[in-house]
Amino acid sequence: MCFLSFLDNIEIALAVEITKHSQDIISLPTPVQFLPPTSMELIKTFKMVSPVNAVYVHNGQIYAGLHNSKLMRVEAAYGGTSNPSEFMSIGIGSVCSIQVYGNEFYLFGSADQVYVYDFGKRLRRSWAHASYSSGYCKVRVLNGKVVVPGQGSMSVYTLEGQLTKQITIPGMSNYYKSLAVCEDDSVILSDRQANCVYRINIESGEVMWTSKHVIQPEGVVCYKNIYVLVTSYSKDTRIWVLDINTGS
Repeated sequence: MCFLSFLDNIEIALAVEITKHSQDIISLPTPVQFLPPTSMELIKTFKMVSPVNAVYVHNGQIYAGLHNSKLMRVEAAYGGTSNPSEFMSIGIGSVCSIQVYGNEFYLFGSADQVYVYDFGKRLRRSWAHASYSSGYCKVRVLNGKVVVPGQGSMSVYTLEGQLTKQITIPGMSNYYKSLAVCEDDSVILSDRQANCVYRINIESGEVMWTSKHVIQPEGVVCYKNIYVLVTSYSKDTRIWVLDINTGS
């Protein structure tokens, strides 16, 4: 079962993949194979008090970053009746990115700063990153490294904010990017302006593949580390499914 979240102004919509997979009919020693999702069912929508810039699901709860500097939380999101409540108000401008890693929130705001808060809502550290790159899901943390896209490149930081690497990506634009974690050593990057989706190894800096199947790609998520699901900023409401190894 795969939960996907979609942003549409001030509403969050949750969809669940309802296609059954083939793992029940494959016998050992054949490796389990997962089919790509082919259909979705809307679960519910949540109304917010301000436009939604980022969504992150952690331990069955939804955290939503709003345009008005608030971090909202919806408890028991998939089966309960909880309404959104304010979890934290942060003076960072729009909350453009959210990820939980090591019991800490990694947030990115429109003030071009990375902020790290604990679950007690205390600011632990922060550092500047001049990204000039609007969009949501900018900051992703994997294997103890913080990855943030910028102008034509991606920056890799330690968890304390020390810059360790700058990865230049040919053809990458300056605006409208999203990120998803892919295994322990790579990320999926969508670039709306360049009409490209990339897989990038953050250890070597290698661009593993480039895909131009989706016009104005926006949200990206890795599905079972086999497929990449991509939404578009355009009015086309389809979800594209790419092969995680080739981008096809």
